[in-house]
Amino acid sequence: MSLLAFHQLETPERRLLQRPPWRYGLTIGLTLLCASAMMLWGATFEGQVMQGIVTEVGSWVLFVAVFCGLAWFRQPHAKRRTAVLFGFWAAVAIVVNVAAKHGLNQHFLAAGLGDSPRLYWAGLFFIPPMLLLWYSQHDQQLQHHGLHLRKWRDQVLLGLLAGVFIALHFLSTVRFSGIVGLSIKPWQYMFWSLGFEVFQSLGEELFFRGVLLRSLQTIYKLNFWLATAVTTLANLSIYLIRSQWQNPIQMAGVVIYLSMISIAASLLFRRYQSVVPGYLCNIVFSFSALLR
Repeated sequence: MSLLAFHQLETPERRLLQRPPWRYGLTIGLTLLCASAMMLWGATFEGQVMQGIVTEVGSWVLFVAVFCGLAWFRQPHAKRRTAVLFGFWAAVAIVVNVAAKHGLNQHFLAAGLGDSPRLYWAGLFFIPPMLLLWYSQHDQQLQHHGLHLRKWRDQVLLGLLAGVFIALHFLSTVRFSGIVGLSIKPWQYMFWSLGFEVFQSLGEELFFRGVLLRSLQTIYKLNFWLATAVTTLANLSIYLIRSQWQNPIQMAGVVIYLSMISIAASLLFRRYQSVVPGYLCNIVFSFSALLR
């Protein structure tokens, strides 16, 4: 009897996925297509609940799952672990949106609910990122792919400083341009916004820095600045595809400051090989934008 009878043949699809360029290329392309489609689909709903669920699960939660799935690719029970993680993050997004946005067809501030107790549900948004950051300290694969806290004091300090610098530039531009004013929002709404940024910004950094930027440099061998340019364009597309801009000046401002954040996060990732400083930079800037 031929020994081939005992040999497990690999399918062409499996052989392709074993090759990092194919695995990362297919994963990144499909993820961006899926996220774009889900954001466009979410914009078709009138109710805030379905808008939030579809866009958050189809983008930020998906980004987290893709990062972890690629990191765990060769580990035992990788698919099961990724599915559990995706389910947990998605469940939190669904619960918060249903509990906080039920009956709403417009944003909290537009609906006069900037100080509503329902905004306290944003506290649940803090749980998945904090658990994942804690778990990553015991998972070498997640650390290897960019979710680690080595030299954490330096990571935190530079991440916060970068965010503060860009935020001050943004607020100064807004203040002296006279296009829009600055105002303090109710603290309940500030709490909601902070929770949302902590939740979504981690998914953004894990995918665009931990997956896209890292793979462009280490797998596709692009130089840093070319890899950063591609990453920034992809990062911008996620925001621009679902937004309606009132005037060219507003759109230019969005493109400029989102690009600054993306480039700063990329530089921080190159320095520490960690998404954490870029994550903090993103949170600080996004939170400061509430003052406009």
